[in-house]
Amino acid sequence: MSDALFSLVSGEGDGAMLGLAAGDTAGGAWKLGYSAITEQATLIAYELIGNGRLDLDRVVEVLREMDGSKDEEPVFRSETPQFRAWLNRASGGTPSPDDGPTLDPIGRSAILGVTYRRDPKSLVTEIIKLNRLFHSDAESIMCGVIAGAAVAASCFGQAGRDLLKGIAEAAAPAVEQLADSSLALVNVGRISGVTSRIEDLISGYGVKSASDAVAFVSDSDDLSPLDRTLASLLLGAHSVEKPHEPVAEAVKIGGSNSGAAIGAMIGARTGIRAWPWAFANDTWFAEIGRRLVRGPYEVIDLPIPYAVEQHLISDVGGDGSGDDGEIT
Repeated sequence: MSDALFSLVSGEGDGAMLGLAAGDTAGGAWKLGYSAITEQATLIAYELIGNGRLDLDRVVEVLREMDGSKDEEPVFRSETPQFRAWLNRASGGTPSPDDGPTLDPIGRSAILGVTYRRDPKSLVTEIIKLNRLFHSDAESIMCGVIAGAAVAASCFGQAGRDLLKGIAEAAAPAVEQLADSSLALVNVGRISGVTSRIEDLISGYGVKSASDAVAFVSDSDDLSPLDRTLASLLLGAHSVEKPHEPVAEAVKIGGSNSGAAIGAMIGARTGIRAWPWAFANDTWFAEIGRRLVRGPYEVIDLPIPYAVEQHLISDVGGDGSGDDGEIT
């Protein structure tokens, strides 16, 4: 009960992008570093920096460019099955959403929490709009809202039980929005009690291992995306001496998507900092985070994402092996 409700604000979220890449790397989706989860977040961050908002047609365009739509080499790495299937449909001219449950929205949506950290209404609306491109499962999209809200609160140093209460309040409007019949989403009934479930995490605060967090949120062996998101959130709510430890536990629950979301959350809280495992392009991610928070709000002088990723896979080999097995 002596835990502080707030940690000191450190950069107002500028460490979120770096933390996201670190968490993705910890999840091991791509054995030599960060995966398509971070690549998507980078493209989204570029759009937010340069335009202040997401143009969904432009989002589809830049994602397809990274997948080789202009007769170039595809540079996405270790895509999730759902994202890979979406890219395949998009290449045929119909980027239609999938109705299966997935954790993809939490990795994709986390970085929006930085841009909309002062505007919770827009945060919810924009995360739903973005993820409807990819998913028609209401529960999966709700998980993205939770991740974005967690990052937004963390930008202001919020932690502990107060953080969990705040996320519940921010997520409440999403329940009503996702229930709108015009969205034609599936599994809407599974999100009806989500705010209560987030608030219930308060009584489990203090859990620090993946197994204990999972046991607290569910007694089923068949965990839903919401179960995995809440268990990961319970771990990331701590303001701990070693911020990488909750990330290392979260990836046991939801792989690189959970690692990315909790890494972004902790990075937003702790600021730009060194992570104990190496991954490529860390200074680039730090600068992206700075610009999301403080500007300049332009990307013309930043590296071109496609060029960065093409160079990276060329260095390590198209199969991710490389001559020496290391990322440079």
